[in-house]
Amino acid sequence: MKIFRVASFFVLAASPAIYAQDAGMVLRTSVTYRTQRNSLQLTDEQKQQADQLARDAVQANQAGKYGEAVRAYYHGLAVMRGAAWTPASECVASFQGHLNHAVAEPGKPLTVQLSSLYSCAPAAPKLTLTLSLVPLKKDSASEKILGSPVIVDPAEMPFSTTITLDRETVGDYTVEMRLKGPEGEGGVGTVRPLPVHIEALAAAAQDLRDRIAKSSKKTSPAMPTAEYALALYERADHGEVNPSAVHLSEQFARANQILDALDAGRDPFPGSGDFHKAYRSGVDQSLQPYRVFVPQAYSASKPSGLVIALHGMGGDENSMFDSYSGAMKREAERVGLIVACPKGLDSASMYRDAAEKDVMNVLAEVRRDYNIDPGRIYLMGHSMGGYGTWSMSMNHPDVFAALGPISGGGNPAGMARIAHIPEYVVHGDDDRTVPVTQSRIMVEAGKKAGANITYVEVPGGSHVSVAAPNFGPMLDFFVQQKKTKTE
Repeated sequence: MKIFRVASFFVLAASPAIYAQDAGMVLRTSVTYRTQRNSLQLTDEQKQQADQLARDAVQANQAGKYGEAVRAYYHGLAVMRGAAWTPASECVASFQGHLNHAVAEPGKPLTVQLSSLYSCAPAAPKLTLTLSLVPLKKDSASEKILGSPVIVDPAEMPFSTTITLDRETVGDYTVEMRLKGPEGEGGVGTVRPLPVHIEALAAAAQDLRDRIAKSSKKTSPAMPTAEYALALYERADHGEVNPSAVHLSEQFARANQILDALDAGRDPFPGSGDFHKAYRSGVDQSLQPYRVFVPQAYSASKPSGLVIALHGMGGDENSMFDSYSGAMKREAERVGLIVACPKGLDSASMYRDAAEKDVMNVLAEVRRDYNIDPGRIYLMGHSMGGYGTWSMSMNHPDVFAALGPISGGGNPAGMARIAHIPEYVVHGDDDRTVPVTQSRIMVEAGKKAGANITYVEVPGGSHVSVAAPNFGPMLDFFVQQKKTKTE
């Protein structure tokens, strides 16, 4: 369902990218925790215990003990859900799975590894692990047990086991890891399912790699987009992105089409349309993706307005276009604005530091490729993107002609710095992920500084429901704004 998918952009994303212990993982977990705390019907005792565990998690996070912070959050989630927190369940909650190849070749070995985010209790028992290969499309194939059950000793982590895939098995699956305690204790839990795409792609990847290496068009601005297909293949294989969501065969075909166009002297991205692009970062030479929508009304002979749209936590450069029932592209086409969506490096970056640089790099890329009116560049975003809208505009107060933060927040002390930028702010008063007070505080500070702010507070509006219905009014607001002085 679309609503569930959009909601996941700020709530904890179901992705193996959280394999590493880091502050971003703690941030994602804390958002899930806060949403559950504000949504579930809890007893006073549950509230007190959950709040104390949240304080423990914050203290551990501030000390850089990310695993201990996650332990406290997971304990609190169990408390709020009325689930037992035994040495076995505490241990299973710590397990993170990883595949040596999330893009697997049919008939080849596949290694599954378990590691712990924190140390299990000494009393944690040995567990029996059963691996299953479950098709994403339930009607396409049946679930398969992978090998025989194996014993996992929490005292000896990380743990790994290797199985061999059938030659006939292809498509999108998840590897499910079910754990049972000693005889008489029954089931203990499951580890987060690991997405895996099974298809013979190594040869096609090598062919594309060889073609790029031989190309005489390496300096073309379009070349990074062709190269990104290979980078995406590697990231999907490492479990950094969901391999079932990136359609690698299509990515390779698109990359070859770009190379065909370059060889023929044609523009690979002509006219209007919805374009997946990439650029090579000058910071670390990594390939970074972004997406651009160009309306049919665009003409290179006439300057166009541009919207930079920032996705929420757990999302990427595709989220603002592919979710929200397609409202972003529909409304941009109606008003004739180009829209560019950066990835922001990491799904939990909060658009700070290198992620902020990525957004500004994407802005520069679009301004190079299209005739953009410097007086009509707009910045908006939802959830984490709402936070990013405010923080980035404060760091670049001379760039944007209008702002559109949705379900976000920020530092009210910085509102005076952007008081000259008109804003269209949206928040629901029943937001259980980012409290509505976050926008109220920002709006109040902005108005005190003399800012022109249109504030839309939606009665009964949730964190997600307020976004798509306000894309149209927000873009209508944007097209009325133009800076009188540009860079």
